[in-house]
Amino acid sequence: MDQRSADAPVATVARLGGVPLTPGDHICALYRGRAERDRLMTPFLAEGLSAGHICLLLGTEGEDCTFRDVLASAAPAVGRGGNNLQIRGPNEYLRDGIFDGDRTLARMYAWSDEMLPSDQGTCARLAADMSWAQPLVQPAFVQDLVRYEMHATRWLRSHPQVGICMYDLELFHSDLIVPLIKAHPKVWLNGMIMENPYFLDPDEETGQPASGET
Repeated sequence: MDQRSADAPVATVARLGGVPLTPGDHICALYRGRAERDRLMTPFLAEGLSAGHICLLLGTEGEDCTFRDVLASAAPAVGRGGNNLQIRGPNEYLRDGIFDGDRTLARMYAWSDEMLPSDQGTCARLAADMSWAQPLVQPAFVQDLVRYEMHATRWLRSHPQVGICMYDLELFHSDLIVPLIKAHPKVWLNGMIMENPYFLDPDEETGQPASGET
């Protein structure tokens, strides 16, 4: 369930492109090319590190040293991110090369439980570069990915954390992007964040959440 109260003001814990974000926010960021990805993602993570947040970069192959160098150049105050920046590759999503959304969600719930104990008052920021998914796009995979993204909203709401899922419009086209947008409550495009009127809220579904499955 969403832990936020509709009656109480919710504090801003992060910003994306200058737009305030609150705990539980799940944004689909649509961008073009690696340079735009870095311009969007680097300050989001750098500002989190400066605030003492735990930051997780997901889905990038072999980028640990490369992105840490980009971060150190763009934000010297936070350097290479230290232990508060964790970087994990596409195998967080894949099992033997096959997408396994339930396994990924179970791992993410476990990560949040470990990183964000309830009495610590800290926050996490997550950025997921979804470029790894491009070779897998076909109808059954799209359905599985949309289901995963819907339940990722529930996971992000379970702890004080915000997440952006980054989809490169030079790699992905309408066969993925159109259904995928419905799985995100907010969409970033061309410097703006828009509330998504087509969002399919998992907390309004019937049935059990996808968390805790292995």
